[in-house]
Amino acid sequence: MKLDFLFSNREGFSSRRGRQDPRFSPGATASALRAGLPALADETAEPFSTPFPSPSARASRGNYRIDPRNMSPRQLADWAHEMYLCRMLTWEEYCMAGFPPELHPQYNRTVGALTGKPAQPDAPRNMIRVWEERLSFMLRYYDADEPDVQRVEKLLRLLRQHA
Repeated sequence: MKLDFLFSNREGFSSRRGRQDPRFSPGATASALRAGLPALADETAEPFSTPFPSPSARASRGNYRIDPRNMSPRQLADWAHEMYLCRMLTWEEYCMAGFPPELHPQYNRTVGALTGKPAQPDAPRNMIRVWEERLSFMLRYYDADEPDVQRVEKLLRLLRQHA
């Protein structure tokens, strides 16, 4: 069964009753085409001179002006997410820094039970020192050319730049 009659146009009207298809003139300007859309006020415009700011400019304007020497694991996860969104971290680096074990809901039943320390995801600590310790551990047991070692070095470099 053919249903072409449902989709055909007759004299500029579509098959829907009373609706006329939009027509644009070839000489119409962009502002004329956007006439029905609300315009942004000047106060809401981005304060940058270029339409697309650099990733470092986007990272610095965020609410992540937290000192890495006094950062909680939850703040580290937020910082890593912002760095990933700004393309300062790759996916693998984000997975390494953005998911601290203490944020896992079963931490107290697993790791916390073995170590005797409960999770403290909001307790501030020196994240630079934490990642330096992790780097020294990895350098003891891995080659310096391993991708994981290079990721930790890059994270540590970004944390030091952020300090």
